[in-house]
Amino acid sequence: MCRALRRGLGLALATSLAAAPALAQDEPPPAETAPPEEPAPLSAEPAPEPPPPQPIEVTVEGDRAPAGSVSLKRRDIREMPGVLGDPYRAIEVQPGVTPTASGLPYYYIRGAPPGNIGFFYDGVRVPLLFHVGAGPSVIPAPLVSRVTLHMGPYPADIGRLAGAAVEAEAAPFPNEWKGEGALRFVDVGGVIEGPIGDKTTVLVGGHYAFGGHILSALIDNVDFGYGDYQARVSRRVGERGRFTALAFGAWDYLATTTTGDASGEKDVLLDADFHRLDFRYDHEFDSGGKLRAAVMLGLDRSRKVGAESATNWKIGARLRGSKPIGGGKALLRGGIDLMVDRYDIVHKEPCDISLEECASGPLGELDEAFRALFPSRWDTAVGAWADALVVLSDRATITPGLRVDHYTSMGNTALAIDPKITGRFGVGERVRIVPSFGVASQLPGFAPLPALQIGGITGGLQRSLQSSFGAEVKLSPIPVEISGSLFRQVTFNLTDPIGSERGTNLGTARFLSRSTGDAYGLEVSARGALRKDLLFLASYTLSRSTRTSKSGLTTPSAVDRTHVAHVALLYDLGKGWKAGVRHVFYSGFPAQEAGSGTVIEDPPRVRPFYRLDLRVSRRWKVGETGFVSLVLDMQNATLSKEVFDVTCARGICQPRLLGPITIPQLSVEAGF
Repeated sequence: MCRALRRGLGLALATSLAAAPALAQDEPPPAETAPPEEPAPLSAEPAPEPPPPQPIEVTVEGDRAPAGSVSLKRRDIREMPGVLGDPYRAIEVQPGVTPTASGLPYYYIRGAPPGNIGFFYDGVRVPLLFHVGAGPSVIPAPLVSRVTLHMGPYPADIGRLAGAAVEAEAAPFPNEWKGEGALRFVDVGGVIEGPIGDKTTVLVGGHYAFGGHILSALIDNVDFGYGDYQARVSRRVGERGRFTALAFGAWDYLATTTTGDASGEKDVLLDADFHRLDFRYDHEFDSGGKLRAAVMLGLDRSRKVGAESATNWKIGARLRGSKPIGGGKALLRGGIDLMVDRYDIVHKEPCDISLEECASGPLGELDEAFRALFPSRWDTAVGAWADALVVLSDRATITPGLRVDHYTSMGNTALAIDPKITGRFGVGERVRIVPSFGVASQLPGFAPLPALQIGGITGGLQRSLQSSFGAEVKLSPIPVEISGSLFRQVTFNLTDPIGSERGTNLGTARFLSRSTGDAYGLEVSARGALRKDLLFLASYTLSRSTRTSKSGLTTPSAVDRTHVAHVALLYDLGKGWKAGVRHVFYSGFPAQEAGSGTVIEDPPRVRPFYRLDLRVSRRWKVGETGFVSLVLDMQNATLSKEVFDVTCARGICQPRLLGPITIPQLSVEAGF
């Protein structure tokens, strides 16, 4: 049991399965404020290929308005090496994003830990966006039309987060039947949707990891599996109304056995599932205004990690509206939302006192800490927000906003008042300046697992000051876009058990300690077409992330990486063939274990890490709209090992290597 607890905590610290309670829904500006059309596609589709599926755009922006965003079309994402065909993973090629470990899609974004980053699908929060390890996202690509990475400050309707937000917007309702599926060595999945009559559309989809049984049979000490499901029914009500019922969920399991362990007892690293059922009504008014009313029911469960079992029942409600005023010169938006959580926690039995490491030491201390941190309880959060997208001229907009949240947990209350403002100002035809500033707040965080959220409001809210000053340039005559930002993000009362220190010290102080987190730096990115058949993408981040303890000592964060760079080339070889290569580099983190008793303000760093990703695909046309593709994708083709931790003793720190985490993937994709 102690071993399971220790390894479970290790998994939580290493992979940081992140989510945060918040609600959001994209709202485009009125027609009068629509941004200029996006540039022509940067890669050409060969004539023999069928039309690609509905495009997916990945947008990096600080405001809801799409002006000034950086977009990747779906075909570009799916052909990008190392992304494994998953649009959510494409956010890691953007500046300011650093994975906790190579190959694991859980990120630090502008210094914010994974526990302060929220994921959403169609306005509903998702506690686990990716399946166990390097598995696919729990929401398949055909259900997504656009993914937006909000670095901060973000729109006022996104609340209860002090880091960053990743939103996935649902694909539009189709006018005819269509489907898409994929068969890989590990799993099989697909989606089919279409209209029934003139008013109703239906959708059914899912994944199942049948390969988990194969790998578990081949590898004696590993047992894993995962699956997910999606369903949606939508019906028009009258001429301007629509009722939609959306259901989705997922489950994940990962366990290991220790070699030579006579008991054969499994150490469960992850055993969790979640489910969401969302009912919503949307109405469009003749004036151009919109209204949405929605109710969400949810269930999150986690077993054997941190607690014997943890169950979180959820009920949430939200109401939001928008209305253009002044002849389209402004768009007013506002809303209220409520979330009620019921946590039922069954704690593990205390460690066997015959085991010295459990009877005294960090594990025994953790048993008690978990009982205190995760009690059974009721939590509530109610919020209200408003903002206004104001058009100053044909090249300038400004968006002031305000969000207010009130929290209640275990008799404690807290109030957060978060103002924010973002502007976009054109300088000539091809340059835009994007300044922004805002405040964001959230409850105490944890390396999160479903249903395990810290009870009470111990130490107060985390409060983040988020600011950036960016510029976007479109070059001519070559179709190249360049963007850059100077940013600074300061978080007070930060809880970050991953970034606070390295090593195996799992004492309660690591989970309860608070610090001031400061992240600042420069982000630069570029994308364009070097030729009609050659697309390039590049990003670079120069940054520093520090932690200042209550005693006033400032040291680099345990996950601080000064340099992070990505370069990708995507080739269209013709006749249905495509190929790509991506190089990933980031410098080393501080080689220091803060709990060792020796803290150095500017410690030496572990070695840098780099990897090379490769991808080759061939697509065949089937009939008028169908296709079949064969895809070979390999992440970390160089078999590079990464330093993921350090262990210090008597002032000497030794690096601990991970990997190589190499993910080869051969898949067959088909659609119509």
